[in-house]
Amino acid sequence: MNYNLLIDIGNSGIKIAKASKNKILNIKRFEYTGNDFVNIIENIPHFFPDNFLKVAVSSLNNKLKKKISEIIKRKFDLTPLFIDMKVNLPLKFKYSDTLGSDRICSAVAAFIKFNNKKNILVIDFGTATTFNLISNGNYLGGLISIGIQTSLKALAQNTTLPLVNFKNIPELINNDTNSNIVAGAYYQNLFTVERIIREMKKEYKGLFVVATGGMSDLIMRKTGTIDIYEPNLVLDGLNLILELNVN
Repeated sequence: MNYNLLIDIGNSGIKIAKASKNKILNIKRFEYTGNDFVNIIENIPHFFPDNFLKVAVSSLNNKLKKKISEIIKRKFDLTPLFIDMKVNLPLKFKYSDTLGSDRICSAVAAFIKFNNKKNILVIDFGTATTFNLISNGNYLGGLISIGIQTSLKALAQNTTLPLVNFKNIPELINNDTNSNIVAGAYYQNLFTVERIIREMKKEYKGLFVVATGGMSDLIMRKTGTIDIYEPNLVLDGLNLILELNVN
């Protein structure tokens, strides 16, 4: 059986998936820094010794496209589809051409998965927290704010405070510095999300809120403002867009 190969390159991690026409079948996740992504892409045949018919790539760094194309061509004799607003999409995007491919993919996936919803807000909790509003089949834009882990790193880099790891959800008020730092980053993100959702619901009636990204689960434990968690929304969108652009 021939499969689709999906590659999602974010700011600090890569997801590589094998998919059928309608379903994500297997996912491998990797962290990377610098040019480590080259070795990861080179080793795809080791992770997935399958026959691939089509390849789609979402990359937040356009400078990677040439190198990725060379590797995919050499390894699979295929030309990858890079996602941007120039490809065939089921949504109308009222946004400049600077929109990240991950946001395009997650918006497309949410629009198709929840096509009975008039107004949809997709929140991606990653290195950055992004908000993506879809209304009546139109992508209207959104917001970008700092992610929880990025907040922790920024504090450590720009102050004398220590770099702490986010392991567990802290109490709101704490009596040690490490817990104060984690609580500040977490609740700042949580309360910002809740207020943005509340304000958007005033204008966009029946707003359906979808969460994705690595920190979603931790946010959802403390709020009832999010309707559903979709862990693989970007990959789902990649697969859907790939199928829409088959010659």
